[in-house]
Amino acid sequence: MKTRILLQTIAASVAVMVAGVASAVPVYPDFTVNPIGISPSTPLPGVTTPFTANDIGGSYSELLTLNPTSATSGTFQASLSFLAQYFDEVDSITGKNTFSANQTGLGVNYGLLAIFNGTGTYSTTGSGTTFTLTPGGNLTLDYDTGAHAGFNQGATTFTFKSNGDTLTTIATGVGVNGSGTPANAGNLSGAFGQTTTFALNAIGGQFFTSPSPFYPLSFQSGQLEAIQIPTAASTILVTGSINANFLPIPEPADLALVGIALLGLGLAVKRRHSA
Repeated sequence: MKTRILLQTIAASVAVMVAGVASAVPVYPDFTVNPIGISPSTPLPGVTTPFTANDIGGSYSELLTLNPTSATSGTFQASLSFLAQYFDEVDSITGKNTFSANQTGLGVNYGLLAIFNGTGTYSTTGSGTTFTLTPGGNLTLDYDTGAHAGFNQGATTFTFKSNGDTLTTIATGVGVNGSGTPANAGNLSGAFGQTTTFALNAIGGQFFTSPSPFYPLSFQSGQLEAIQIPTAASTILVTGSINANFLPIPEPADLALVGIALLGLGLAVKRRHSA
């Protein structure tokens, strides 16, 4: 995006995202990254720094523990591990520019890994199930010096696995709002979207250098595979793709609109992948 979007409300930001899913040219607020800001003093070979992007994409795995309270509803606990794989700069005029690892160093010189743990409720109507996030939980974003780190998969949660690298926490947050609708057939993709708070620490401010202060909210949207809703408590592994963007400070009344926008986004993504 060539012109920085400042002081845009969260409702307007998410509305643009929803419209962008259908047109394949969403517009998100820009941010600037200096990947050598917290890496070892040795320069990253071939890396262009700093660079401007507005989207972080990658893959995720999620341990989803379902606890039915009736035949059509229940509660859930989710532990989601995210591995960043690329940065994009998406512009409504020029389209999408995906930065390679040679340009950013991501995945070659360093890694970005996140874990989100949260809870919520789900309900089934007909053949469709909707998951609704309960505000709270926790988000942790780590910088991996060396790009070898990964995740330990426990019975119900993920934890970071350093694999000999140095992991440095650069941001934390909590869940604000979110919803998701899995596909009802194995060959289709469902969709989810959620908003979390996003607080950079001092070290994170050396990586995400602009704007300053940084955006206080993060929006994550993605695809998820079909889920078989159990009749008894159980934990299942879900995988998919995810994109993370950042949002400016919301107007107080706008925060109530996020859930509606997230639902619209999920339906739009589901229609796109069902076509």
